[in-house]
Amino acid sequence: MPDATALDQATTMIEKAWGRPIEALESLAVRRPSDEPLLRSAMRIRSSLVVTDNAVAVHQDRLHALTQDHRLSGRPSRRSSREPDFPSGHQSRDRST
Repeated sequence: MPDATALDQATTMIEKAWGRPIEALESLAVRRPSDEPLLRSAMRIRSSLVVTDNAVAVHQDRLHALTQDHRLSGRPSRRSSREPDFPSGHQSRDRST
């Protein structure tokens, strides 16, 4: 499993340890948490991995979208680096006079 995520590895390990599919184990952990405290703990850790895995996927998608628009491509912007970015209607003070 070299390309497997931590979530995939945790799911496989939990399914092997309890000998059931993850869907059945999720409902068992919710319905009777006192019967299997170790299962409940493993499922809580797995649920945090689900959240983390989803967050990583969202950030990767955002980064991919930014790089597709050449926003982070290393190209210089069209605006000169010496030009300040003032809101419209605002003027800078010229201190040379």
